[in-house]
Amino acid sequence: MGKNKPKAYLGYAILGLVVFSYYGKDYFYFDNGSGGANWKIGKPAANFITALPTHSLPELRHQAILLVNRDRMINGLSPLVEDPLITLTAQKHADDMEKRNFYAHVNPDGQAPTERYRANGGIGGIGENINYYSRGQTLNYGLIEKFQRSWMYSKGHRENLLNPNYTKIGYGITVDPLTGKALGVQDFQ
Repeated sequence: MGKNKPKAYLGYAILGLVVFSYYGKDYFYFDNGSGGANWKIGKPAANFITALPTHSLPELRHQAILLVNRDRMINGLSPLVEDPLITLTAQKHADDMEKRNFYAHVNPDGQAPTERYRANGGIGGIGENINYYSRGQTLNYGLIEKFQRSWMYSKGHRENLLNPNYTKIGYGITVDPLTGKALGVQDFQ
């Protein structure tokens, strides 16, 4: 019986490595691919050292906007400038989706992105991207990188990100501390 213990441990180690390599790939290895036929995506800014530490909302917003502008500039577009009122609108929507447990561009009160922006004192309309991961997330650069990659590989979201008419951006993000559900919002004008 004692002779089988090393084999059992080896089996558990191999199983652990397989599970870790599958589920841990987004935590320790980032690869954005090369984009599509008519668009490009930049190289990841996060790596296995910088991806995991938790950061403040202002730090995450700054990183998120760097990634947006990385992808705009690699596609020949001008960078976007963060707008405080658009950021407020995006952050309020992320917080609202988390608090009231919904996921949509239109909130339960029937307000679409432009209506929420105008309710905060904004003038004109805005475009919006939303995203979520259902569990196990923390507010870190790895999450920001995953959101950006996901938006870039989605045609409609990418069209917002690469819209040459947009000049301003706002970014909101939240994570439910109990479930780890993460919600991200990009608003554009």
